[in-house]
Amino acid sequence: MKIAIPRFGESVAPCFEYSATMAIFTVEGGNVIAQRDFALQSQQEFDRVRLLRDQGVDTLICGGVRDRFEDMIQALGIQVISWVSGDVDDLLDKFLRGKLTPGTGRLGFSGDRSG
Repeated sequence: MKIAIPRFGESVAPCFEYSATMAIFTVEGGNVIAQRDFALQSQQEFDRVRLLRDQGVDTLICGGVRDRFEDMIQALGIQVISWVSGDVDDLLDKFLRGKLTPGTGRLGFSGDRSG
């Protein structure tokens, strides 16, 4: 299983579309066996979606994410756990223990909160 977390330092990035780094963790038997960090130099949000697809990511854990990108990522068969905040290692640990749940936000196309 592969889990992606956009980073801002040691914390999850507050916004998927504008993060500068994406950490992708490979997990086997409930343990992280590898981690690879990707510098996100492109300003194109779709490049982030392609990275998830090309790296075979199963789950994305992120802060805020626009509706269209969350829907697009889910359409690729990738589970999205969005609207979370905190330390990357803590979030990964909670996820692996089945204790991580998404928050309650959605960002519309204009960037405004919508239900």
